[in-house]
Amino acid sequence: MHRDPGYVLVSYAGHTFQTSLWLLLALIVAGAIGVRYGYRFIAMLISSGGRISAWRIARRKEKATSLTMRGMALMCQGEFERAERYLVSGLDYSEVPAMNLLWAARSANAEGRADKRDEYLQQAASVDNGLGSALAVAGAEMAITRRDWGQALTFLTDAPDNDHVLLMRARTLSALEHWHDLKEYLPSMIRVGGDELMSIARSCALSLVTLEGSTDGERRKQLDRLPSELISTEVILACVQQLSKDSAKEQMLKRSLDQKWHPDLVVAYGQLGSDTLTARLKAMNGWRSGHSEDADYHLGLGLMLEQSNDYAKAQKAYERSLALSPRPLASERLGLLASFEGDYKRGSEYLKQAIRR
Repeated sequence: MHRDPGYVLVSYAGHTFQTSLWLLLALIVAGAIGVRYGYRFIAMLISSGGRISAWRIARRKEKATSLTMRGMALMCQGEFERAERYLVSGLDYSEVPAMNLLWAARSANAEGRADKRDEYLQQAASVDNGLGSALAVAGAEMAITRRDWGQALTFLTDAPDNDHVLLMRARTLSALEHWHDLKEYLPSMIRVGGDELMSIARSCALSLVTLEGSTDGERRKQLDRLPSELISTEVILACVQQLSKDSAKEQMLKRSLDQKWHPDLVVAYGQLGSDTLTARLKAMNGWRSGHSEDADYHLGLGLMLEQSNDYAKAQKAYERSLALSPRPLASERLGLLASFEGDYKRGSEYLKQAIRR
């Protein structure tokens, strides 16, 4: 080393290697760099398979999203068959496969393919148990569109309580004429309001008080249990018409008139049978002070007086009614009374007035 500085001799197992120090150092550095980057290259080759796989999955999810969006767009356009194909094609890598199946079920339902609709709904339920309420609502909606009220009612059993579901329940129970079941929802229907809900609620009220086979007592209970907003003149008169006893009719009409005076109720009260005449005349006498200037009061009184054969007083009551406010029925009764007395000319004039009014 003293004679040849910078000279390196390596001997091992009968083999020798000699080179300069600087070249050896260069070889060592190059080897270290080669080992470092070789290791990185091998690691990259090992991990590249996972990266490629992740890229492929991301690409498939992107494609599934595109297919799903395209399918939903076709649904909105009414292209149900094509929409179903797109939705099913995007199913495998969809972020929410249950929604693909749900919309595919809607498409199949719109096409009238009940077997595929039910298959998609069952698959959606098995894929995501958390969509139970959504599937129930969707199933009910589809059943209602095809007027399958029985199946709609089955789906609504698992549906949540909200205004949208309330309307579906009202439609379904009304179509099935399950009035007693619908009665439980009447307060909610009144609270939510809206033309359709209120129309169904009124139909329910009318049907409850006119159910075949009900006794007079049952009809009165049904009327009393209705929300006050639904106890209309139409409902009261319908209930009265279904009562079998005149006494029950008189009591219901009298109670209704005590609560709310209405022309149609007064006329109905005046036209009841003769068995209740005494009670009705007594009630009219009690109402005189509060309704002496009411045309309908005098019309109703005239009907009762005519029924009691007191034609002179009946005529005066009808005339008083006409003086306060024109009533076709008062003119008609005066015309008939005048004709009965032989005064056909005056009777004809009153009858013409009734027709004109």
